[in-house]
Amino acid sequence: MDPHSEQRLPLLVVLMAGGGGTRLWPLSRPEQPKQCLPLLGGRSLFESTVDRLSGSVPLEQIFVVSNRHLEPLLRAAATAIPAENFLCEPSPRNTAPAVAYALARLQARHPKFVMACLPSDHYIADTEAFRRLMQAARTLAEKEFLVTLGIAPTGPVTGYGYIEQGEPLPAVDGFPAFRVRRFTEKPGMELAREMVQSGSYTWNSGMFFWRSDVIDTELLRHQPAIGRAVARLTDAFERKDGGAALEKIWAAMPNLSLDYGVLEKSDRVAVLPARGLGWTDIGSWDALVELYQAHPELRTDVPEGHLDAGSKSVTVIRKTGDDRVLATVGLDDVIIVETDEAILICRAGKSQDVRAIAEMAQKRKSGRKPD
Repeated sequence: MDPHSEQRLPLLVVLMAGGGGTRLWPLSRPEQPKQCLPLLGGRSLFESTVDRLSGSVPLEQIFVVSNRHLEPLLRAAATAIPAENFLCEPSPRNTAPAVAYALARLQARHPKFVMACLPSDHYIADTEAFRRLMQAARTLAEKEFLVTLGIAPTGPVTGYGYIEQGEPLPAVDGFPAFRVRRFTEKPGMELAREMVQSGSYTWNSGMFFWRSDVIDTELLRHQPAIGRAVARLTDAFERKDGGAALEKIWAAMPNLSLDYGVLEKSDRVAVLPARGLGWTDIGSWDALVELYQAHPELRTDVPEGHLDAGSKSVTVIRKTGDDRVLATVGLDDVIIVETDEAILICRAGKSQDVRAIAEMAQKRKSGRKPD
């Protein structure tokens, strides 16, 4: 047991589970986005995230922010989490409103706490290392920092945000800590190489920890409209007749990312660099293919019916009940994803651009002409 546990604020974990995961089209769809897909040994990314937390955080202290049409899927995947812990936004917004919404809901129940905001669609191989790092982040957050976990880069990648380490802080539970000097969102390849070579940057994991009163203050300081809305939302949640007020407050909420709106502006942000977690943000088919190559035991689909002649580095992911043959000839560095409704053929290294195709497909389905 932690000898300081009696003095510690409770840790409440908020899982962000409302995203659409469009870069994993055609497997990921609005009605079943990537966090709900059984991509990890037959388990979904959301289920794996809950599993990772359940050994160190009581399930009644885990909350899920999502939307109304996904709530049944998520509740069915995590029946041990209390039903009242599923927090459904009135309509889709961005990460800053989502955090404000969760903060208001939790403040209506708890006077003061440490809040962890974690994505629900990441893979982490070393669960125990992650739990130790999470407790260190909790400790640093209690000292009035907005804490982000930075992933040690394995190479120059242009699809991630980067965090530059500034002034060193005292180590936390054996982990080095730094003030954040600046954030850089998805740099070009040349700049990414320079950042990685400098040794002063980590990838932005999107995993955050802060005290409830500190993030409340920073929202008011840097995004007054959102900060003031937190108090009004908290009041609406505490009232039995607050539904109409809630809808009105939410409709006026700015569509803004938390990184841009608060973290890039605050002087309270600290980073804990993480090494050896085996972390993957499964944000593209390239990332998933790399994960399967490193951990073949996670792959449960069997590309039966795929015939090939003379191709190199062709990955086929088939999620279809059709027994038709899929044949490839003379291809190089290609990812093919086949479902009952669509087939994606993508050059390896270009799967970040699949999002544009997903948007075109959604417009086509709704009867609108693609741009």
